[in-house]
Amino acid sequence: MENLNLIANKSTDRIAEIFYGRTIFISGATGFVGKALLEKLLRITQVKRIYVLIRNKKGKSANDRLQNLFTNVLFETVLSVKPSCTKKCTAINGDVNEVDLGISPAYRQTLINEVNFIFHCAASTRFDDSMRTAFVLNVRGTKYMLDLAEQCKHLMLFVHISTAYAFHLEAKTLEKEYKSAINPHDILKDLNCLDGSFGKKDVSELSGDLIYLRRLLQKVPNSYTFSKSLAETLVYEKVGKIPIIICRPAIVIPSYEDPFPGWFNNLQGPMGLFVAAGKGVMRSIYMDCKTSANLCPIDSTVGSIMMFSWHYLTTKNSPYIFNLCVPQTDIRVTWEEILEAGKDVIKTKVPFNGILWYPGGTMTKNRLYDQFNFVCFQLIPALLIDFLLFLLGYKPLLYKVQMRIRKGGDMFEYFTTKNWSFETTNLETVREKLTDHERKSYMVKVEKIDMKKYLTQCMLACRRNYLKETDDTLPAAKRNMKIMFCLDRIVKIGFFVFLAYYMFKIFKFLL
Repeated sequence: MENLNLIANKSTDRIAEIFYGRTIFISGATGFVGKALLEKLLRITQVKRIYVLIRNKKGKSANDRLQNLFTNVLFETVLSVKPSCTKKCTAINGDVNEVDLGISPAYRQTLINEVNFIFHCAASTRFDDSMRTAFVLNVRGTKYMLDLAEQCKHLMLFVHISTAYAFHLEAKTLEKEYKSAINPHDILKDLNCLDGSFGKKDVSELSGDLIYLRRLLQKVPNSYTFSKSLAETLVYEKVGKIPIIICRPAIVIPSYEDPFPGWFNNLQGPMGLFVAAGKGVMRSIYMDCKTSANLCPIDSTVGSIMMFSWHYLTTKNSPYIFNLCVPQTDIRVTWEEILEAGKDVIKTKVPFNGILWYPGGTMTKNRLYDQFNFVCFQLIPALLIDFLLFLLGYKPLLYKVQMRIRKGGDMFEYFTTKNWSFETTNLETVREKLTDHERKSYMVKVEKIDMKKYLTQCMLACRRNYLKETDDTLPAAKRNMKIMFCLDRIVKIGFFVFLAYYMFKIFKFLL
């Protein structure tokens, strides 16, 4: 089969062909990766049906939420060429947090009888989630998805979306299984060991295994990556029992060009920090700006997941673990280069409306200096402005904004204070088997990236789709940026003149 694939017609999309007439089940379709995967499958494949696991929320049914999903700007392209494609999608009311995914017996039987592909994208990606919350969703939820997969009568492949950052103790993350420090099944038997009270219990009340667990939990960097590493342990157990692959994406960023440049899901990731800095409310970030940044656009991420699925199903003895990271031979860029390019774009090409101050600030790996900058240039100004708002009868808001920004910066710290290294042998090997048409369609290899052009597209998409700032306000935003630049320089010059004057007075007095 592999030889036939290699001599395929250059215009043939062999990846799309494996999904022809198939039934797919997706968890996490409201998230970043799941939503983009759903759109890509609808746009370039001829699937028979897509079942989407989605829970009722805030008075909206699962079906209402699915229909609302299709109003996202991401789906405009596919709906313009396939207006009826959404009829292929069926909402399955359920929740990865619940026992057996919270799926009704009737729907569960439907999935067992019909599903060919399962894409498990659902995950809690919040670094500040409690260990219990992260474990229930990321580990127990994965177990229930695997249990369902084992029952499916026509399963062709189970795709588990993990993360490249799950193994923080490794100097280089290889494309292999990593043994977990603890057995996740032991925790599944008693989730109470993850409650907040667990860490406060006297050692005499705990068994040897629980003492070890508590010590381990005190050392893990965050609940997200720890729980994802344990989830992989559960997946390893099913290798050989069901067809399965593991995809480990690096930091997923806005789309490079497919279906349009700059799309992202929300402001909780790197784009949120760009907006905070661009609005002038973020003045300091703790990072080692000289470390390399491994960033994978969402269109490349989804394209690679589909490519790996194709390779596993069409190649004998295919690997099943793939680090979905940008090879260093493709592009090597530091955080400093990215942030400097972003600042230039925001200041000169795509400024935001209603900025609080001229964008600037520091990137530092000195934690004390970062704390000083945060207090002086973010926290104190926020409190002063909130106090004025309170006196004027308005609701204070900047303090809460600053706390959210700080939390986002703390999350980002995990990725930016260490030089991460990832093996990408499998990705590089598989993509060489594709035709030029397939490589372009699935965005698995980009020869050269103009960082400023890419970030310009991202900022424009952010203005239009999330900040609701129309393009006709750009000239006014640029004028306002120039005014803020002048004001920023006047204040800084005035401060140093004032400081010099009083230093001179003190010096003169001492003489």
